Amino acid sequence: MKTAPKILLWLLDRFCPPSRQDLKGDFLELYEYRAKEWGRGRASVSFFWDTLTVLPLWFLVKKKQPSRSSIPMFSHYVKIAFRNLSRCKAYSIINILGLAVGLGVCLLIYQYISFELSYDQFHSRSNRIYRLVETDLKNGVRQGRDISTVHELGKFGKENIPEIEEVVRINLWRYELGIFNPENDIPYQEDNVWFVDDSFLNVFDFPLLSGSRESALSEKRNIVLTEQMASKIFGEKDPIGKTLHISGGWPGGDYIVTGVLQKLPVNSHMQFDFLLPMKLLLSEEPSYKNNDGMGWRNFSTYVLLPETASPNVVSDKFDLIADQYFGKELAASNEKWTFDLQPLKEIHLYSDNLQDPSGNNEDIANIKLFSVIAVFVMLMAWANYINLSTSRSLHRAKEVGVRKAIGARKRQLIGQFLVESFLINGLAVILAFGIALLSLPVLNQMVGKTLAFTIMQSSGFWLQFVIVVVVGSLLSGLYPAFVLSSFKPVSMLKSSFRGFSQGLVVRKGIILFQFFLSILLISGTWLVYRQVKYMRDQDLGIDMEKILVVYGPRFQTFEFDAMLSNFSAFQQKVVQHHSVESISGTGSVPGKGNMWTGDVWRLGELLDDGKLVSIDQVDGYFTKTFDLNFLSGEPFREDLMKASYAGVAIVNEEAVKQLGLGSPQNALHQKVVVSAGDTLEVVGVVKNFHWHSLKEAQIPSIYMLNNAYGAYYSIRVSLSDMPQTIDYIKTAYDEVYPGNEFNYFFLDDAFNRQYQADLQFGNLFTAFSVLAIFISCLGLFALVSFSASLKTKEIGIRKVLGASVGQLMTLLSKEYLVLLLVASALAIPLVIWGGQQWLENYAFRVEMGVEFIVVPAFLLLVVSVLTVSHSTWKAARGNPVESLKTE
Repeated sequence: MKTAPKILLWLLDRFCPPSRQDLKGDFLELYEYRAKEWGRGRASVSFFWDTLTVLPLWFLVKKKQPSRSSIPMFSHYVKIAFRNLSRCKAYSIINILGLAVGLGVCLLIYQYISFELSYDQFHSRSNRIYRLVETDLKNGVRQGRDISTVHELGKFGKENIPEIEEVVRINLWRYELGIFNPENDIPYQEDNVWFVDDSFLNVFDFPLLSGSRESALSEKRNIVLTEQMASKIFGEKDPIGKTLHISGGWPGGDYIVTGVLQKLPVNSHMQFDFLLPMKLLLSEEPSYKNNDGMGWRNFSTYVLLPETASPNVVSDKFDLIADQYFGKELAASNEKWTFDLQPLKEIHLYSDNLQDPSGNNEDIANIKLFSVIAVFVMLMAWANYINLSTSRSLHRAKEVGVRKAIGARKRQLIGQFLVESFLINGLAVILAFGIALLSLPVLNQMVGKTLAFTIMQSSGFWLQFVIVVVVGSLLSGLYPAFVLSSFKPVSMLKSSFRGFSQGLVVRKGIILFQFFLSILLISGTWLVYRQVKYMRDQDLGIDMEKILVVYGPRFQTFEFDAMLSNFSAFQQKVVQHHSVESISGTGSVPGKGNMWTGDVWRLGELLDDGKLVSIDQVDGYFTKTFDLNFLSGEPFREDLMKASYAGVAIVNEEAVKQLGLGSPQNALHQKVVVSAGDTLEVVGVVKNFHWHSLKEAQIPSIYMLNNAYGAYYSIRVSLSDMPQTIDYIKTAYDEVYPGNEFNYFFLDDAFNRQYQADLQFGNLFTAFSVLAIFISCLGLFALVSFSASLKTKEIGIRKVLGASVGQLMTLLSKEYLVLLLVASALAIPLVIWGGQQWLENYAFRVEMGVEFIVVPAFLLLVVSVLTVSHSTWKAARGNPVESLKTE
């Protein structure tokens, strides 16, 4: 026999009237049956709901003298509640609509937050998987904290740390590969390729449509692809055992398809199209097979631990391994590595301060902020209910007085008004689900993801939702219930009764609270808008609007002479067009990240004097195409335009400063050493420009000459007749690089996509804020309308004595405008503090000023004036003869 939870039994004993103790046995029998059929979770929710149905009876009967007429009386109160709702249709609609919108917004936010919190939880061992996070200390100063490690670290960890069950290393291939199926000879250029250890599919539970988890990545020339890629390349055919040919540098060759994965879950921080074996990368990629395992830190390392293992103990052992295997090299540069383990479930929301190349993450601060907005919205909705219910006390006074005169007790009156509160909230709940379902596609468009209302399948959600609605209904209904039931019958039955004056301070306090929250929300919206606009409008040091970027060819011979010859031919064809000003081949472009980051120091200095510098390979036309401003030196010389490696580089201002090269003029012809082994002569210094998002500070950068390496072809064009220009470039590309897919993008669009997450956050914040303010305005409109109806005779007298319409409107509106000013003053400290905290995430940011209070206050003033103007205008324009007849 399954017994209901003790807390639910206590609630039933507490609120079930003595006269209806037979209900307890019925409820327990139902619980036992439901527990067997549905499980204890859903059965407990249903038992809790059954308990709530007897709550109104508790208010209708005395504990010592139970009444036999509780059920009929409850039915009577429900009828009265419906009659009151139908008699005052406008106020009822406002109340229900306000609550419905509030609940609907909360449901949307709950679904969004639930989705964000669900990331990576579909893996069966998600609570045992951790990602290694490295902190780099140089000369005792923290240089950075990111997920990039050397590839040997994971290998040494598995060999020396007994707690580790399995290790998975991941390397993201950052450039396009040419991929085609020899059976149909159709080329594709894809760039979402990951190199992973063969344990990847055993540790992570990505659904496998076909193939073996154990052997899919066991051989160097195996390849695993997702369902979408399999359909794109092979159509309806089974790809297992088929051959794929890859071109694009050293990975080029034939591969056997050994696995096909189902469409990757959206709530995974890992999003890829192809998987290639890690053993291929480490054995054939020249940069890795010829180094000691320490030269390149661009691997993500995941470990699988037993449930009993301590992550802190394991991370401490990684510290010891770093000292043991890499200590001598680290000591030479006065560096130290320390590690910690980040739980898999926290990666999506707690990686904001980490350098994470996957970029598929959200900030937990945003999730918390949306949670606060949801609370604000519901508080506003319930505040409206309290305000309207208490302000309408005059209309309910005679009803309450008559009931008290014929013997109704206070508890019974409170029960009646609570029934009305539950009824209004119940109707709002039904409407809220409709609003949420209809609004979900809009939410999906804002966040760029496909969400479904999965929360309705969770018993935990229903329990929380019922508790929130019940508690909210009680709290929002108790105050009006106590106010209305506390009036004396004698005073209520008099025609001079003015119940509206009671609780005036409370009602003004509620309006002040709503204005305060509205100011905070509008200020936050305005701040997000201004910051994003600031970043997008800032002078980047490059005229990106005129640069068209074409992806470099992946199907070609990757020998220097052939690559240089092909690019020269393509370049000569393209520049013949009257709209083309210049073309440059580079390893990366602004907004796509740098090729790599490494230690750089002046020639002759010690290793520990090195600084972390971003490095890119560019050709001789780089500075001309990107129109960079030289502070000293000049573009690469003509005689170097045909060299594969000339040992020269151009640096930015920040590199001159960080490397201690003196002034831009003094930096010329000095030599710097790159950790990869290259010694470069500085032949030019350019003014700082933004290669990355303005969220990041300026970083020291080196642009070394390599005329043949062009992952991207940047073409400076005039903006007239763009379709014809693009067609011409495509024709030239197809002639020089036959069999390669022609793909392009505009540099300014790609650069601004870095702000996509900020834009999505701003759109969500704005949408939820507008809905919250709409709820507040609904209550304000109803309250002003009711306030005006109570001052009908006063308005008539003032009009007879010569008051103008403007004066009367001011009379009716000024108290609300004063409250708005007070709310604005109270919001100033919180807006300034919260705004500064949020702006700390941006290296380049707007300054907090009075505009972030003045503009929101002015906007709210305009909205408030428009809200109250209809009611005040109508009252002020009324006929004084008619108004003086009212009692």
